[in-house]
Amino acid sequence: MRRDGPDGGFTLVELLVSLALLSMVLGGTAAMMVQNSQINRAEQMSAEVQSNARNCLSMIVQVLRTAGWDPRNAGFAAVGLDPSPTNSTNYIEVFADLNEDGDTNDANEDVTIRWATDKIEWRTTSDTTQPYVTLADSISNDADADGAPETMFVADSMTNPTKITVRITARSPVPDPRSGQYIRYTVSSEVVLRKNL
Repeated sequence: MRRDGPDGGFTLVELLVSLALLSMVLGGTAAMMVQNSQINRAEQMSAEVQSNARNCLSMIVQVLRTAGWDPRNAGFAAVGLDPSPTNSTNYIEVFADLNEDGDTNDANEDVTIRWATDKIEWRTTSDTTQPYVTLADSISNDADADGAPETMFVADSMTNPTKITVRITARSPVPDPRSGQYIRYTVSSEVVLRKNL
């Protein structure tokens, strides 16, 4: 209530009610901003996880599509499979005579692609002095989040494969700020290997 006269102003009760209303409005606005920030971060993390998985799968499939390229009929195997994949490692060797000289001893003709604990790496197999190059981090290969990763490279036959299914599950590096759960995204592709020419 305002007073008339030279000492006019607000009473202490009016001032306290105004401050209480202002703090409720500001509190609601701050909570909404925090929630929007968490939603934005979760969507950003989801997009990064999807991009990571898709880019990695694309590079691996591109290499697998060259497997078995044997224009001189030298008779080498198209791929070498990991005979005993574990819950933390799995690899495949890809052989292709890209320069058509009758062997797979040259650069990028014998490539090892491996999933090791939480990342996918590759390198030229014949040059073991070179370090592995990391294609992607935060690869869990645990699509159902049960703690048991699935095999990344699944062949239709261990002795004479004609098809390889590549399955990659990427996981966010940190949990979703809203749910506290990791964001997972699984992609897969089936690659039919070349026949001898």
